[in-house]
Amino acid sequence: MISLSFLLAGCENKDENKAMDEKISRLEKEAEKHLVYKIQEQQSYFSKHKTFFKPPDERGTNSGYFPPIFGTQICYGYYTEINADVLSKTTIDAVYSYAVQDYCNGKWGFELKSYVGAVFAVPITGDKQLKTLSIVCKSVESFAPPSRPKYINGIVKCPPKTTKVYSILN
Repeated sequence: MISLSFLLAGCENKDENKAMDEKISRLEKEAEKHLVYKIQEQQSYFSKHKTFFKPPDERGTNSGYFPPIFGTQICYGYYTEINADVLSKTTIDAVYSYAVQDYCNGKWGFELKSYVGAVFAVPITGDKQLKTLSIVCKSVESFAPPSRPKYINGIVKCPPKTTKVYSILN
């Protein structure tokens, strides 16, 4: 005979799993939104200054980030890498931003998807002007920081084991 407490514990566990899945989904959507914002800011900055900028890394703490760029978001750390342009010593041709699982207030019982975004400054055919192409990709596997997106023959592509969640031509 199965005890009533055993049956109720199974239901409770199912509710806990659903709540955890919802929390993970919310955290991932929030990280995606923040990374898209960072990419849009890089595009805007480049359109005005013809270069990219490297903001400070935003490591997670138990009470959010310091400096608190995105308020008290925890569980993700954000960082940016830049690439020097081969044509100019003063312009950077690409900037890469990452959102990866970080300090989760001591809670490491779950894994979050990572994100990588890039903005590429590329020449317009037959012109000395530059345009920007950007993309944000979400990892297929949890907790694995993705490699960089690529710009090849006029096309921006997500790295292997990721899916595109955002792209724009500016």
